[in-house]
This record gives sequence, structure tokens and C-alpha cells, in this order.
Amino acid sequence: MKRFFGRFSTRAKIVAATAIAVIAIAVPAAVIAGFGPDRPTKVYNGPGTPGFDYPTFNSFTNVPGIGDERRFFTGMYPNGTVLTDPLAQVKQGDELTLQVYVHNGADPKYNESGQGVARNTKVKVVLPNGAAKSQQATAYVSADNTQPTQVFDTLDFAAENGGFFELDYVEGSARIRGNHINTTLPDSVVTTGATIGTDALDGNISGCFEKEVLVTLKVKVNMPRYTISKQVGVASGTTEWKESVDINKNDKAAWLITFKNTGATQLKNVKIVDEVPAGLTVVPGSVMLINGNYPNGYTYPDTAIQANGRQVNVDIGNYNPDAAGVAYLVFKTTATPPADACDKVTYVNKAYATPTGYGAIWDTANVVVDTKNPCQGPAYSCDLLKVESLADRKVRVAVDYTAKNGATFSNVTYNFGDGSANMLTDKQNVEHQYAKDGTYTIAATVRFKVDNQDKTATSEQCSKQVTFTSGKPVTPGQLPNTGPADMAGIFAAVSIAGALAHRLFWARRKLMR
Repeated sequence: MKRFFGRFSTRAKIVAATAIAVIAIAVPAAVIAGFGPDRPTKVYNGPGTPGFDYPTFNSFTNVPGIGDERRFFTGMYPNGTVLTDPLAQVKQGDELTLQVYVHNGADPKYNESGQGVARNTKVKVVLPNGAAKSQQATAYVSADNTQPTQVFDTLDFAAENGGFFELDYVEGSARIRGNHINTTLPDSVVTTGATIGTDALDGNISGCFEKEVLVTLKVKVNMPRYTISKQVGVASGTTEWKESVDINKNDKAAWLITFKNTGATQLKNVKIVDEVPAGLTVVPGSVMLINGNYPNGYTYPDTAIQANGRQVNVDIGNYNPDAAGVAYLVFKTTATPPADACDKVTYVNKAYATPTGYGAIWDTANVVVDTKNPCQGPAYSCDLLKVESLADRKVRVAVDYTAKNGATFSNVTYNFGDGSANMLTDKQNVEHQYAKDGTYTIAATVRFKVDNQDKTATSEQCSKQVTFTSGKPVTPGQLPNTGPADMAGIFAAVSIAGALAHRLFWARRKLMR
């Protein structure tokens, strides 16, 4: 074999420092399972190591700067200098470089006769379809006369925030480079395969390290992001949406659920499920959707109201990742607390949003119903957790509680949902900073003194979600200015510049009657 070092002058032009991309190490069996098929291998022991007497791809081990050639499919982060497998920290918008290393291990003495030349050589990269929390791509190198005729290796991906993501091929990004070639490859490299070669795209790959080539292409990471906001208003003429309102028994409250697609992936068949608590009943005929296709509102049939009037369950359609990827769902409830309820009762109303194929997110809003029936004895409860999203992944939280008739407040414990230590404090207002983007659940547990005994209280209304994207908060409760819609699937494309916000105001007035 010819001398390995210095054989490939273009390598440094492809990726800086790729000579350290893969260190020659012993490969455990669990890793070897990512490539195949099984085939004879040779150990590279320096210049003069004999090759095979037939063409075969990527069948050497102990290769400087490569290690085991069977692990020939690697990737690199944007602005990176090291090729690796897996890429386990991808994030939204990353443009990843994928590389397929191709070396015909035939001894170069067989090149002149043609015995060692691989014929009709192709490279194909199969990228995963759809979104998932983990993804795997597979690279294939094949020829008509190699042994085996096709070899493969896999490359694994995962997101730094543990979320869902898609990999989209960047059209026109495929290239082949070697000591004797440097040109573009057709986009068929990610479909039916692309023909490659040592000197030209003629399918001929000669034996020898000096004749190896690198095929590179790029993929872009798209991650779905979406938010839900739940708010409530008094159905008696006011037009203000809040996190909590006070009403009397038999009064009506109006509820607003705001769903937004804030990511880079279309979300399909989004399901909204609102779990109305016992003590509230959904008013028939009041469930209405407002979005790009229904700027004047679409009223669902009463089949959308389930569980004896205590659940709203609807499909609100598909939403593209643009300014119009927003929907509003509104409905009314009547306060019907049980006969034995006393004093003021807080009811938490929890709504979930679940795009098809992705996880559910939720938010809550509350009504405090005055039963007009005084309670006797000590009363204590955790009534409401308030979360204010600040810049730099910081939140300010506060808890509202009830302590009366002999019950006194002692302290509150905050769990911020990011693995940090719980915060125990006698302060109602505290701040916390998160280390990275994500969606977190914050929960409060309040401790009281009741008859010289310690009592604790928590509740659904004392738990809230908060989301940070690229260090910025996703603030619930703010109604966006909407732009042109381009919704696929259930909803047709229509022009709704400014219409949704206006129609939401109109619907709000209608609900408040």
C-alpha cells in the first residue's frame, strides 16, 4: 500500500482538524452493530501493509485519523472541527455536515489490470422521515463487483433539549472530494443514490488510500415548538381576560385557550382537551374556534362537549410555522358547586394541546366561586401560583393562599422542575433562573400552622408551565397580531391580516353576554 500520511491533501479543506475526528480505538460490539454487513478486515500497520486481492469498501482497521473504516458515516455541528457519531446535541436551525468516507481496500497493484477497481460505485444516504426525539440516518456504499456488493453505516442524532426534531436535506449541498476530484453531486444522493468515482463521476474507484474520496452533504434541524395559554373572564359584560376571576354560584365564566405554533415544523391535527373540574359545567352551543379559516368563528356541535358537560374535546386542525399559526378556542361554563361546598371554592380549569405525533402541553386558569355558605373552623389552601417570565430564562413566581379561622402561614416550597434543589422560603415572591431552553413545570407547596400542627397544601392551580425558546420567554396571555395564513390539511389558505385579533374581540363580546 502507498504511504497513508499526506495522501489526501484536500482533507483539511473539507473540515479543519478532521484528522482527530475518529481516534483509532477498540470498538465495542454494541457500537459495531451500527454498521455492516460482516466482512473480512485487515489491520493497517503502516506503509507497505498489503491490501485485498479484490475490491472491497471500508474494510481496514487501525487507520490513522479514521480508526475502524467500517464506521465511515459521521457528522459535524455548525462551525465545528470534529466529525463524530452520534450528534446528540442538535438544536433548532442547526445546519449539520454529514460525511461518508469511501476507501477501496484493494491492493493498488491490481488497479492497472482492473482487477482491483470497483465498478458502478454509488453512495446513498437515507435520511429519517418525520419528527422524533431520536433519529438515525444510514449511508450505503455499493458497487457491482465488490465483496460485499454493499456496505452501510448509521449515524444517530438527538436534541440537546430532549425534544422532537426533523432533519431536512439542504438541496444542492452534496459534494465529492478527493486527491483527484472535487465537484458537486446530484441530490439523488438522498433518494436513489449518486454515482461517484476516483477521477470522475464514472463509478470507478481504484484501490489505494490515495484514491479514497469523501462525500459530504448538509441537513437542517427543524424542531417543533408550540405553546398553550389558558385565561378566563366573567361573562357579565367585561372584556378582560385574566388568570383567575371571582364569580358567584350559578354565574357564568368565559374561557379562552390560545394555541400557537412557534417552531419551524407544521403541526397536524392539533387536539385540544379541556378538563373542566367538578363544580363547573360547559354551556351547550358555546364552544367556538377562531383561526385563519374561521375568522368569524366556527361553533362546534355539542358532541365536542363530553363527560357530562365537564370536558371540551376538539380537533382544531393543522398549523404552519408562521405568523398565522395561531388558534383561539372559547367557551362558557356555569358555576354549579355541590350543595355542601362552603365559603369560596377555587376551581382550576386545565387545558391540553397535543399535535399528532408530539407530546401534550397544558396551562390552567381558575375561577373562585362564592357559595354564599360560610365555612366553620380553620381553613387553609394553596390557591394560585403566579408565574412571570423574564429575560435570560428567569422567572418571578408568587403564591396566593388562604389561611383563616386559626390557620396561619408558615412557609412555601418551590420546585422549579429543572432538577435544581427545592427552594424553601417564607417569602411569597421569589425568582429563579434556568440554565437552558425548555418547558418546565413549577409547583408550590404551602405549609401552615393549624392547632399547633404543621399542615401542607398544594393543588393543580399551584402548578404552572413555563417555556423558554433561545433564552427568551414564551409569554402566555398576549394576543398576537396575525398575518397571512397558509394552513394545510383541514384549513384552507385565506388572507387574515388583523382579522383574528379583531374577531377574537368580537367573539369575546359575544361570550360575555
